[in-house]
Amino acid sequence: MALQESYETLLRPYKDKNEFDLHYPISYKPYVGIIDNTSNQSISMDLPFINQASSGSGRTARKIIKPLVTRPQTTYHKNIYLDLEFKEYLDWNNLKQLVSSLLHSFATNYFKLVLNQPFEIATTLLQVGSFQNHISVPSRAVQDDSESDDDDNYFTKEDDNLSKMRQSHIERAPRLSHSTNAPKKVMLDKIEPVSLNTLDVLSALVSKEGPRGVFKAVNTSFLISTLQYTIRSWVSGFISGLLGIPDPFYVEMMHSPNAGLSLALSVGADVVTGLLLAQLNLIRMKFIVTNSGKGPRSFREIIWTLPRFFIFTPPKDLIIPNIVTNAIRSFTIHYPTYFLTVLWQVNKYNSISLYNALVFMSKVLGLFVRLPFETLYNRAQVSHLLTCPTLPESMKLSPDQLCIKFGGYYGYLSTLYYVVTGTKPVDYGADNSFAENVVLEIEDRDEINKGYEAVFRGWKVQLIRLVSRFFLNLLAQESQNSEKF
Repeated sequence: MALQESYETLLRPYKDKNEFDLHYPISYKPYVGIIDNTSNQSISMDLPFINQASSGSGRTARKIIKPLVTRPQTTYHKNIYLDLEFKEYLDWNNLKQLVSSLLHSFATNYFKLVLNQPFEIATTLLQVGSFQNHISVPSRAVQDDSESDDDDNYFTKEDDNLSKMRQSHIERAPRLSHSTNAPKKVMLDKIEPVSLNTLDVLSALVSKEGPRGVFKAVNTSFLISTLQYTIRSWVSGFISGLLGIPDPFYVEMMHSPNAGLSLALSVGADVVTGLLLAQLNLIRMKFIVTNSGKGPRSFREIIWTLPRFFIFTPPKDLIIPNIVTNAIRSFTIHYPTYFLTVLWQVNKYNSISLYNALVFMSKVLGLFVRLPFETLYNRAQVSHLLTCPTLPESMKLSPDQLCIKFGGYYGYLSTLYYVVTGTKPVDYGADNSFAENVVLEIEDRDEINKGYEAVFRGWKVQLIRLVSRFFLNLLAQESQNSEKF
């Protein structure tokens, strides 16, 4: 310390610590503290209760300190509450801004859903429905009536193909012709679009059910989307805190210390959310595929009739389709961001044009990857509503309530084969003329919702949506660049 003082004296010989800052009311002296220059004493000696204590008046000091260490008086309570400044917490301007922001978000999201709902309904009906070529039905019926006068020559010739079919236990045959009255009875309340175009399906819905038919399940869809957003944010935020990583729901993967873990958390949160909302999605599917004039249409009434905790229990036969569909859907959404920003080091900050183009191409590829699985899951949901015996009565469906003819569900992956080939399996069991059980594949020649295109129903609408969003991003980018200059 003495050495340091000697150095300071050599550097600044004009400095006198005892006379430094004496022209101020108070000054600081080393090893003494802050002093009052008028009395040349420490400033702490000028406090009122210290002076009173030094003069022997301890009562005054205790009177000053007592409210601080004991229960304060009523006036002191009032001062505490005033110091909290409730006006900042209950400011009308802040509250008005919060309410207006919530209302704006609610109105925007609801309006978007209302505009998108007709296309979602048409896509779902195309994915689960079976549509006939109704233009050729009358001519086929006339041809069947003209040929009915001839002798019925069935199984006139037997060749080697029959023996091969028996060995493989599979037989392909055309669909048996029906009478002209049967289709009219079955298709009385079913829509009959001119083609499988989305606009033709919407036109058939309007002609059969009115404008209400294209806006079915709007409120239910909005409620499910809100719950999905909330539950996913809760799950993601809770697990990210346990893993010690930023919440991927709010923080981009490129800013995460472990991007792979953030990707897995995003996919896992979507899967858990899908399982928790499986029963609500069944109710939404019921509203979409049924005629708007049949059955209960109130979401609240159906919820109140369900058993306790039933709404949070996913159906057992839909667990695997639900997990696979939600995992693939989430993976196709989040993995392109991980692949571009983490592996390729391409992001919207260093190369925004290339980043937007690659994201667009990856979303188009992901669209065609997830559409077959969405078709399978939607068919599995309708099959569960039609055939599950343990469902509550308020959720059960009958074929007469459907607005379309159900295309069928024959197992998770095997359904793809039957949709592409346009065939249907018929199990005759042990009571047949063959040695073992035989499953026949019956081809429906009037079915037009078949082939590879039937697996990717709705791709046109989804692609238009992606292209529109891509060009909107380009316009926003150009506007930002013009503002900089």
